[in-house]
Amino acid sequence: MVHRNSLIFLLTFASLLVVNCGRKERSLFEEGKKWEMVGEKTKALYYYELSLRENPDYDPVLKRMGLLLAESNQSIATAIFYLEKYHKQKKDDTEVQRELFRLYLTTGYEKEALEILEEIRFQGKKETLEFFETTYLCLTRGFKQKEYLLALEKSPLAGDPYYAPWVRACETK
Repeated sequence: MVHRNSLIFLLTFASLLVVNCGRKERSLFEEGKKWEMVGEKTKALYYYELSLRENPDYDPVLKRMGLLLAESNQSIATAIFYLEKYHKQKKDDTEVQRELFRLYLTTGYEKEALEILEEIRFQGKKETLEFFETTYLCLTRGFKQKEYLLALEKSPLAGDPYYAPWVRACETK
């Protein structure tokens, strides 16, 4: 009887510990999101970091950290680290795929960019795939620059504020 009671106590304690830890990482993440929404990125990153201390694999934080850090040229390596860690858990997140693709291309990681391109080939929309392929070719090949640029400018994605810099990057190459 005593053994059974102590087993029940241990299971209950372990369950409460897991629930409380999950709540803490989530509440820190939510606090970070609040700061991010009002433009306080440094404070947001602080709370995201605290959340990751609670759980280094908490995927919502990995994504937000990576995307926020990707905005700064000084943090690209760290952004790639967080986005890759997230991407291993969530392969079909298009937002992370496109950001990793962009970061890989701008830092010279062609092999990794091609891996993302392959993932998009099997799960993405045709227009997205064509835009990614043309961007890849435009930024990595020294010939047919005008043809690639023309194809990018005609793409329905060229007007998207996120993709517009990709077109400009091709123009300046």
